[in-house]
Amino acid sequence: MNHLLQHDITIRPLLAEDARLVSALLRAQPPEYARFFYAFGFDEEEIARVLAARQLDVYSGMFWQGRLAGFFMLRGWDAGYEVPSFGVLVDQKFRGGRFMRLSLEIAKLVCRLSGATRLMAKIHPDNVSPRGARKLGFVETGVEAGTGNVLYRLDL
Repeated sequence: MNHLLQHDITIRPLLAEDARLVSALLRAQPPEYARFFYAFGFDEEEIARVLAARQLDVYSGMFWQGRLAGFFMLRGWDAGYEVPSFGVLVDQKFRGGRFMRLSLEIAKLVCRLSGATRLMAKIHPDNVSPRGARKLGFVETGVEAGTGNVLYRLDL
């Protein structure tokens, strides 16, 4: 391995050309681990369409040693919402490695720089505990009727 990549972390926007990497990451996860991810399908073509169509929404990849370790999203701006919805998926191999916290901090910065005063998240109760969400600064605001997801907001 190139010695310059041994300790490199890169965070950058995901482009349509990255759909193969995103699809491979999603498909590599155990079904039990990725069961709450439904922002888009795992199919490369669908992912490429989503990434190519984005205008204001944010899809960013987190790369460790040149490999996609996870990605995060701020969605809803393209649909006209003032408050974006935060989502993240980290490769199970890197779970607990602080990628989720890093993605949230960057998402908060992007929101602030974009003029947003808060962000929101829809989290399945089996995915993140209310205590864990509170530790990250999220406040529970309700439950989504169709999915049972807990709705959270994070004021910036």
